[in-house]
Amino acid sequence: MRSNYKKLGQFIRAIDVRNKEDRKDNLLGVSTQKIFIDSVANTVGTDFKKYKIVKKHQFTYVPDTSRRGDKMGIAMLESLDQALVSQAYTVFEVTDTEQLTPEYLMMWFRRPEFDRYARFKSHGSVREIFDWEEMCELELPIPSIEKQREIVREYNVVNDRIALNEKLMAGLEKSAFAIFEEHFPIHGHEIETEHTILDDLIDFNPKHTIKKNASTTYVEMANVSENSMTIGNPVVRPFTSGSKFKNRDTLLARITPCLENGKTAFVDILSEDEVAYGSTEFIVMRGKGIVSPFWIYCLAKNENFRSYAISSMVGSSGRQRVHSDYLKEYRIDTDALASMSNFHRLATPIFKLISNKHAENQQLKELRGLLLKKVARE
Repeated sequence: MRSNYKKLGQFIRAIDVRNKEDRKDNLLGVSTQKIFIDSVANTVGTDFKKYKIVKKHQFTYVPDTSRRGDKMGIAMLESLDQALVSQAYTVFEVTDTEQLTPEYLMMWFRRPEFDRYARFKSHGSVREIFDWEEMCELELPIPSIEKQREIVREYNVVNDRIALNEKLMAGLEKSAFAIFEEHFPIHGHEIETEHTILDDLIDFNPKHTIKKNASTTYVEMANVSENSMTIGNPVVRPFTSGSKFKNRDTLLARITPCLENGKTAFVDILSEDEVAYGSTEFIVMRGKGIVSPFWIYCLAKNENFRSYAISSMVGSSGRQRVHSDYLKEYRIDTDALASMSNFHRLATPIFKLISNKHAENQQLKELRGLLLKKVARE
């Protein structure tokens, strides 16, 4: 063990306080994103007194590591004074926060090296368990309390900036949707008068050729958000097969539950004229003629359009998909199309600012990763 490394066991202790008051509020789970989330457990007929109580700045982790990929489910409670978690979880706390701050320890848990350590140290035949004894054997550097707080401050500054940008981007998208609704209030099969179908406005799954095994930017379904137009963490890998697209195209998830959950992206991460590829479960939508690419994204996120797409899904349970031929028949009020250029003019600065903020966040996330590595060097 390196001289500045110490075993975690001397700084933490397990907590097992049960919910004797039978409270039923703030029942939480733990995600592999290292945060608490609302529990989705079926609690009908559940004895809540068996649940454990976790308090602010205490930790909870899921010992069973075999069904979470390469990630560890662990989190520190920050936003609430108290919550309930499953009795299957392990709750613990730092015994002396003047020697080790919980926030600094949580930074250590966020490192991918900790996930690999936990998986490597997990044991079991049916289920692999990262038990409490192995957690206590974890070795990590413990710098002075002043240094720990300095590292945490730097990390929080970056994190707060990322969160602020994400909030700003969400607000900008709402503004774009409001402009869309204002200019195109009526669309869909309720239009019985003069209308234009999407097949006349949008090129679905446009054709491109990529040489086999050529290094190409790849976007998988996991890179597409349910709540934002942005694409996160694409990779470059040899081309095999899949959907093909360029900047300013819209990617619409066509398979359940991704379509129902709203997975849709606006492509703005590529170089000029670069052709990328992605999941076969994307429908690629590109404007014809004067059709604004921003209009297509706003339409793809519109509730009426999505309901139309979801209603047409076919296939076996769990593998249902919408076919682009059905989307081609969607109706747009022909008179409203006269507003296309005005909509494009208003939406352009909004989409540009979202793109810039997303690029800034990608750099900040890289910096955040460097700060997590810095923890190991102290």
